[in-house]
Amino acid sequence: MDIDEKLANNNGILQYENEIILQSYHEDGLLILARGLGLERIFCEMMKLYCAEHNLIFIMGCTDVEQTYFIEQLINDGIDPPPRIVTADISIHDRKELYLHGGLFFVTARILTVDLLTDRIPIDLISGLLIYRAHRITDSSPESFITRLYRDKNKTGFIKGFSDSALDFSRGYNQLECVMKNLFLRHVYLYPRFQVTIRSTFEHCSPDVIELQVPLTVLMMDIQISLTELINACLQELRSSTTWLDNDILTVDQAILNSFERLIRLQLQPIWNQISIRTKQLLNDIKTLRLFVLYLTQYDCVTFYNAVQAVFINEKLYGSRGKTMNSSQGLTGSWLYLPAAERLLMASKSRVFGETTKRQFQQTNDNEQPPAKLEENPKLKLVSDVLQEIRENEDNKTLGPPVTLIVCAEDRACSQLKQYLLLGGRVMLERLLEQTLNPPTAANETTKVPETKKTTGKKAQTVNEETTNENSSTDDNKLDIEGIEGGYVIEDDDGSTCPSTTILYPFSGNIDNHFILGKILIKYRPRFIILYDASLTFVRQLEVFKATNPNHPLRIYFLLYGKSIEEQRYLLSVKKEKEAFENLVREKASMVIPEEREGRDEYNPLLSRDPTPANQQAYGTGAVSTIDQSDTRRGGIIPMTTISNIRPKIIVDMREFRSELPSLIWKRGIDIEPVTLEVGDYILTPDVCVERKSVSDLIGSLNNGRLYQQALQMTRFYKKPMLLIEFDQKQAFHLANKQRYNSSSEFSAHDITSKLALLTMHFPKLKILWCPSPHASAELFEDLKRDREEPDSKNAMLVTAESELLDEDERYNSVVQDLLIRMPGVTFKNYKLIMNKVENLRELSQLKEDELVTIMGNSKQASLLYNFIHKQKGDLVLDIKSKTTSNNTWKKRR
Repeated sequence: MDIDEKLANNNGILQYENEIILQSYHEDGLLILARGLGLERIFCEMMKLYCAEHNLIFIMGCTDVEQTYFIEQLINDGIDPPPRIVTADISIHDRKELYLHGGLFFVTARILTVDLLTDRIPIDLISGLLIYRAHRITDSSPESFITRLYRDKNKTGFIKGFSDSALDFSRGYNQLECVMKNLFLRHVYLYPRFQVTIRSTFEHCSPDVIELQVPLTVLMMDIQISLTELINACLQELRSSTTWLDNDILTVDQAILNSFERLIRLQLQPIWNQISIRTKQLLNDIKTLRLFVLYLTQYDCVTFYNAVQAVFINEKLYGSRGKTMNSSQGLTGSWLYLPAAERLLMASKSRVFGETTKRQFQQTNDNEQPPAKLEENPKLKLVSDVLQEIRENEDNKTLGPPVTLIVCAEDRACSQLKQYLLLGGRVMLERLLEQTLNPPTAANETTKVPETKKTTGKKAQTVNEETTNENSSTDDNKLDIEGIEGGYVIEDDDGSTCPSTTILYPFSGNIDNHFILGKILIKYRPRFIILYDASLTFVRQLEVFKATNPNHPLRIYFLLYGKSIEEQRYLLSVKKEKEAFENLVREKASMVIPEEREGRDEYNPLLSRDPTPANQQAYGTGAVSTIDQSDTRRGGIIPMTTISNIRPKIIVDMREFRSELPSLIWKRGIDIEPVTLEVGDYILTPDVCVERKSVSDLIGSLNNGRLYQQALQMTRFYKKPMLLIEFDQKQAFHLANKQRYNSSSEFSAHDITSKLALLTMHFPKLKILWCPSPHASAELFEDLKRDREEPDSKNAMLVTAESELLDEDERYNSVVQDLLIRMPGVTFKNYKLIMNKVENLRELSQLKEDELVTIMGNSKQASLLYNFIHKQKGDLVLDIKSKTTSNNTWKKRR
């Protein structure tokens, strides 16, 4: 059956999805779809078309949750055999057999890279690559390395990229063209929400949307105005304190977006060690104020007041001390002393206690709690009214009990909304206030809970049923929430209406939550959906659900605070995505793509592994040739001899393929051979062994002592052991800030630099290499290998922690050798002379001073060693005491 006929017979595919699938199937390209329009549905349909044994296709870029979701969907649709997951638990022989049988495989980048380099996969038989989340592809990513290896030996297979994040393509310089170049793609397919086919698809079957805008209370409006003024004040001070940030980002509109902290971090990470403490404190202040903006609309008045009050209490306790200590200068922000901060505190306190707060709060002897205002959030009250309207809907008599889905931003908001619906607003706030003023013990909680349940009416009846009949309620909930993780279910059964089920679930906190929300929509098919917090992704997901189920009645209640930062944030997110797609459309129209971009020709500059500069390649020095001595247009280039066809080689440990360095080494024209190494990570020559450490790995290895053992093994088995400390190119190139040592000239024993100094003192043969990025590491490896002997993988694999000493110089007892080196007069230049002439320490103690001079070749060093060996015990004790007293006196004088 033709592909067009298959898609035509599938009633579940929408019109724009059909168009996208046909385009992507017939021609390689990069698909960029608007977020929430069902990229996972399109990816599933693409896998169905390729899921056959005569195909060998690898899928990359999917998380574990996404892999499970795709496999379940294909199994439910009757696809046999479904895609298989290749992990490290599968042996090499079994992997070869699986590859030969064909099919679709979810595989990690590390396993696929190693199998491609070791020829365990027939590269010429691979049908193609499907790359999910293509916006994460960079020039040095493992997926980019895999596409290069694949396209270098396979000119006929396909490569297809999929992404639903247009904003990631709009950040940085020429990001779209870089991703297309790394994936060897010439075509890009853009499908925003305003695309003609997508817009016409949703116009015919749109859900019933009721937008309810609830106004902020007077106190909430005062708090929002105060927070806006404080954020603006911090941004103005941030502009004057640093010149590293773009002024376009430092606006209030940008600060309320969720991506604000990410944009700031991307710009400041490379120079983080050069930023002043004041600038860092301003960033922390803005982060705190942004959290207050979020808490204002999501949580109750007591929770918000506790968060604000905690900041002011921290200022009273530690503010004065922070101003006098250099180590904690700028501990608190200057925004706390602005008039807007005072209004923020008073307004948040008035929402809880009202105007007579101080007089009532001082009545601590009276057992009766002082009356409090306890202002409820208007949106919580609106949710309760909407649920009551749903219960009284006349369609429930014909369609059955309704299922309502309430979607919140976070799990904490879902939990609070559940308590509000079960207990009532006043009871919930009184509990929170009581816990704030008088934190109860476990015994008091058990006695007070039943009393509050009796005062909540019908909603308390639901709670009592859950507590009295635990077994039955938990069994029902297991049946109702099967397959749902992280959500809440409320069964409401009062005698007047049909029993209804309310499901509460958060849409943030996990990048895979939209898959679970999709499962909830398909499984429970709710007729009513309440959007407690606005989510652009989930709104479009609801549009797709309604378009695929046109006969299903669906009503959406869209709750928003009118004229609030919440509404502004949602509108700005829609505007940002629209502007990103408009920029991509303009970039696509002006993009110049060479014909050989796909790499299907024999010669492609993108697949070139020659690191020779372009000015030398023009005269043939990058190939097997020589420069004509009679050529007068060489521009002063030094004549080069014929270059050998043998490429240099580096032996790389299997675990290192999670990093970017192996791909960059391969691009510089150096072959890499993946093996399992017990000593070292990279073997450059038979004598040079390199242990690579990132900054985080270095700190962990120094703390647990693992780096000491690794250095000990490398110094035993290799003449030139090296420790490579590799930094991230997006972060600052430093280990510690110099401002930490202004107050004292001594280093702590727990400091990283101190531990590195001790490591180099203990292993003088160990060389330390510092590289700001993986690109610099690859260039350094190339320089270290120049004109050196190639390593042997068999010998490298034989070097283990339990193997015998291989080096001729390492045939001595290591413990006695370390003892000898620490004796006075013995250095790393003469200790081998002593060990070659003297059999043991006993014989060394019997030698005369003249004999030691003859062996060591230095009279001064021989005298030091002789006096140390023959000195009496009492003289040694006196020397130690004299050194101790002199050190103490020196410290006191200093």
